[in-house]
Amino acid sequence: MKLLLSIYFFIFAAIQLGLLIGISHYIGPKSRSKPNTYWLAALVVNVSGLLLFAIGILFTADIQKPPGIFTIANTFFYAAAIFQGAFFYSLNKELSEHLRWPLFISIIVYGLIFEYLRLYASFEARTIFAVLVYALVFAWQIREAFLFNRKLQLQQLRYFQYAAVGEALFLVPRLIILLSSDHPIRSMDELPLLLILFTLGQILMNTISFIAIWGYWSERLAFDGRQTESENETFKKLLMERETLIASLLKANKTSSTGALSASIAHEINQPLGAIQINSEFLQKKLQAENLDRELIMRIANDIAKDNMRAARIIQTLKAIFAEKYDAIPDFVSVREVIDAVLLLSQSDLNQKQIHVEIDIEKNLQIPMSFGEAQQLFINLFNNSVQALVSSKPPSKTIRILGMQKGEITEIQFEDNGLGVPVDQQKYLFELFTGTKREGMGLGLWLCNYIVTHHGGRIQYDSLQNIGAVFKITFTAPV
Repeated sequence: MKLLLSIYFFIFAAIQLGLLIGISHYIGPKSRSKPNTYWLAALVVNVSGLLLFAIGILFTADIQKPPGIFTIANTFFYAAAIFQGAFFYSLNKELSEHLRWPLFISIIVYGLIFEYLRLYASFEARTIFAVLVYALVFAWQIREAFLFNRKLQLQQLRYFQYAAVGEALFLVPRLIILLSSDHPIRSMDELPLLLILFTLGQILMNTISFIAIWGYWSERLAFDGRQTESENETFKKLLMERETLIASLLKANKTSSTGALSASIAHEINQPLGAIQINSEFLQKKLQAENLDRELIMRIANDIAKDNMRAARIIQTLKAIFAEKYDAIPDFVSVREVIDAVLLLSQSDLNQKQIHVEIDIEKNLQIPMSFGEAQQLFINLFNNSVQALVSSKPPSKTIRILGMQKGEITEIQFEDNGLGVPVDQQKYLFELFTGTKREGMGLGLWLCNYIVTHHGGRIQYDSLQNIGAVFKITFTAPV
């Protein structure tokens, strides 16, 4: 009988241990839903109690005076029941410190009382004490599970309620058998068969309750898995919409930024075209003359070619802006070449508004982006500074562009001597559609920030002693 009872307890311990191992294997570190800590603690402690109880049976000769391992095992059983009750309580509301400490102390008190009963009382007294305490704890578990599942109506939690009720019901016949016993039980062979069956039935219900709660977590994991897939799809759609929106904003910005320079661009194109027209008419007249001046004709042809190249460069610059597409792998572009191209488009506008441009860029200085992206970046900064200078009307309107290499850091500063940006608006400077006194900054500066950060750089705003603005762009070479 002793060996058989021990085997039964080992079997139940193995089943619950398998459940515990399955849980730890099934749930990865990135799982959104994880079994509650209290429930896991209940399972671990209960498995430990079953193993200790199975071992204790093998070394017990007199049930009335069992070894101390039974006190530890029974304390573990009580702790598991408390943890399981705490698990359901925590589903309804947070388990506060005021409740956690009494529950913890109750485990210690239970162990001390059971140890006293082991030493000075009978097997029947110990069992009756345990049965009455478990009845109270099971009632707490069932109540908390019912409160949690009242609205959800989850099938797995309903199974737990059935198992918990069954576990509590098995206590009643155990209590009746012990109270009706005429003489103390001394050995395992003297244990009534019904008492053994109801005890094993209670442990079976306990195992089913753990399985039912694991079923609840499995449902949660499956639900979260489906939800994660749905959220991933939604996230992908949002990313695609974001990229589409940014592409639309970039196109709108191209139109807006170049539109602001439309008069200047028209003037820049008309100049070489007008010069070509005049030189062409003059050349036709000279060709009709009797004495051809070959040297003069060659100079006129060279002028026509230069003006034609100038018009072609302006058109090529505009084409680069509007045909630009973003690439995940950026090119490296010469900062000076981009600045020269931008000035080619805006020089007439700058002259008309009497804005002087100072350029101090180190030779061969490059930034990691394509030519068209860099053009958009600097056109936006030019437009921003021009608007600031026109609004503030300083005695001498100046835009200063600095470019330097400082070790692994590429730094570009774009300065103007306008009024700058008010302090209360500076922290919103690069946010989308944020209005400031600088007209047009709601989209332009946000796109500047997007272009720079898209390629691993950083753009910051600073002020020159409250007179003017500085936009500092930095790129750090990858290690």
